[in-house]
Parts: sequence; structure tokens; C-alpha cells
Amino acid sequence: MNYRRRCVLCAFLAAASITVAGGGEEPAAEPSLPRGFTVGEELVYKVYWGFIPVGKTRIVSRWIEEDGRRLLAIRYRTRSNRIIAAIYPVDDLIESIIDPETFLPVRFVKKLKEGRRRNDEVTTFDFEKGEAHWVDYYKKRTKTYPIDADTRDIVSFMYFMRSYRFEPGVRKDFRVMADEKIYDLFVTAGDVEEVKLKRFGRVKSIRLEPEAQFEGLFVRKGKVTVWVARDQRGVVTRMVGSIPVASIHVVLWEVHGPGDDFWIKQTNEILEDGKGEEEDPDVEKALKELDE
Repeated sequence: MNYRRRCVLCAFLAAASITVAGGGEEPAAEPSLPRGFTVGEELVYKVYWGFIPVGKTRIVSRWIEEDGRRLLAIRYRTRSNRIIAAIYPVDDLIESIIDPETFLPVRFVKKLKEGRRRNDEVTTFDFEKGEAHWVDYYKKRTKTYPIDADTRDIVSFMYFMRSYRFEPGVRKDFRVMADEKIYDLFVTAGDVEEVKLKRFGRVKSIRLEPEAQFEGLFVRKGKVTVWVARDQRGVVTRMVGSIPVASIHVVLWEVHGPGDDFWIKQTNEILEDGKGEEEDPDVEKALKELDE
């Protein structure tokens, strides 16, 4: 695989790990939690580069105790599959520690392993002082910058967004922390469409077109479109990103956790039928053809 294609693959795996909105030990019923979200939910997304499966993103949530406080931890983990890992291994971890009473972040952690690239950053939020403290452990850099009263990192923001029910034609503006800075994020809602998922059939979802200036949630160049289910759970069902040399597809693959709605029942049925894991197609052959 040539260098350009490796970079594109790496970028999209990283984007997938943050774009889509996980398993805990105890369900929660705090009224401040986003619509349709119960702690203990676990979402699995399959990531494709064109028609080639390249990895999976798993998003889990759980309760933790820190300094006598009960906090919510939401963790994203994206890994390349076995064959892709032999070419360009990706193992990215993104985690947000959240105060469940305000649903504001306490700490944001980003640890990326992409080929030879390494990243280890932690951002701590102090809303009383109105500032965030960022540390880059690899580059030995620190930075303190002002934040707003409702500033959220990208993970807590994505879950907070489940409280919104977008209507077609509506545009909303937000402020989000990413890359140790505060950015404007614009989201425009399109039509309600039927998204066809291999494991869940046709799901009514609203098309959202976000625009941002930071890397990670959305790529710097190209266009990303996200579809969100029009039901109580409100999960991302599909994401498509495109740039001049490639395209990425992220599709909802499994839903686990408390509850017995359509998503949980369908996932359990698939696993009981022994269809939990499927062999990937001849990825090596497909990659070789791309380079010819």
C-alpha cells in the first residue's frame, strides 16, 4: 500500500473513533442524562475504507468513583482488523470523564497509536475558574486556556447531542473543545431517510451535515455526512466521509446493554444465531489491486 493510501486509512480510522457515539455494570436513571442513553450501553461500529473492512470502533460507558464522586466514563476504542494491522496498525483510545449532574466534562483523554505515530494528551476542566488545562505527555507541552460555562469535549458533546431532536432544514451552532482549543461547530439537518443496515434492516434516520475546523471528529478536507436514528435511542446509524482519493463508511454493527428495544433484541438474535463475527473478504487482494 502506498504512503498516501496509508495516511488516508489512518486518518479515517481516527475519525471513526471519535465521530460515532458505551458497557457498564450498573444502569442509571439520572434525569440529566441525554435522551435514550442508559449507562451500560455499548455500541459497535464497523469501519470500511471503500468496500474494504478496516476495523471496528467500540464505545462503552460505565460508572466510576473518583475522590468520593460518582462519575460517568465514556470510552471510544478503535482498532484496525488483523490484516490491516499488519500494514498500518491503529489502536486509538478516546475517553471522557463526565459529571452526570451537569453532563459537563471533568477530564478528556486521547491516546492514539497509528503506525509509528503516538499521542498521549489529557485535558482537565475547571469550570469554577473558567479554564481548561491541557497536557501533551509526548511533546512535553502544557497549555491553559479559557472555556465557556457549557464547554464540552467532543465525546461529551456527542452524547449531549442525543438530547436534541433535529428537524429537517434546521441549523444549529455549537462550541466544542478539540486540539486544545475551542472551535465553532455547525450542524445542518437534511431529510429523514431510510438507512439500510446489514444487521438491522431499514432504519429511519435524519441526515446531518456537520462542518468544523478541527481534526478527529471530522476530517479537515472533504465532506462528512452522519445519519441519526429517529427513535428514542437516537444513535448514529451510519457515517460517510469522502475526500478526493478515498471514502470511509462507518455502520452500526451491534448494540448491547440494558433494555429490550429493537436494537438490543436484534443484536442478541444475531449473536444467538452464531453470526456475531464474520470473516472479512480477501482484503490483501483488494489492497494489492488498489496499488496496481
